[in-house]
Amino acid sequence: MTQAHDDVIALVLEDHRQIKSMMNDLSTAQGDAGDLFERLIAKLATHETAEEEVVHPLARKTPGGDAIVDELLTEEDKGKKALAELEKMGPGDPGFKSKFEMVKQEVLTHAEHEELREHPKLRSNVDEEQRSKAASMFRVAEKIGPTHAHKTAPESATGNMFVGMFVAVADRVRDAIRDAMHSSSR
Repeated sequence: MTQAHDDVIALVLEDHRQIKSMMNDLSTAQGDAGDLFERLIAKLATHETAEEEVVHPLARKTPGGDAIVDELLTEEDKGKKALAELEKMGPGDPGFKSKFEMVKQEVLTHAEHEELREHPKLRSNVDEEQRSKAASMFRVAEKIGPTHAHKTAPESATGNMFVGMFVAVADRVRDAIRDAMHSSSR
């Protein structure tokens, strides 16, 4: 039997729990929520990239998987654009809270769609060994993926692999500069 940490579905579900928790924390945050928002954006960006590179291609191989994945990618594309707008606004913007609550609901609905439509296909059509291998690839994809939402991000795993490498490096340099600026101003 595959251990939970060795099953890609379990990893995705754990990410969904973390994202939901982070979103709830941000919804109720008082004062400067910039750091929490930055961590949430990074988690969402790396998670979606890993799904697009590992989980969705696996789901496409299941009966009816193409239609499900196409719908999920459409939702993800819409979500990336909304997150990029939200990131541009920043938590200090007067319209941030209402926009964030709208995006939060879209993200949670999208996660539910994955859990109810894609995950059962994977459980019933992809054996434990394949899901275990996918779990390892998912972890790697999260470690090297972009850390920010990009309005023009590719909607395919192939596009993510080519463009994503360069975007990820740029994102991580940007994050390092931001962190250095924050630590020097303290």
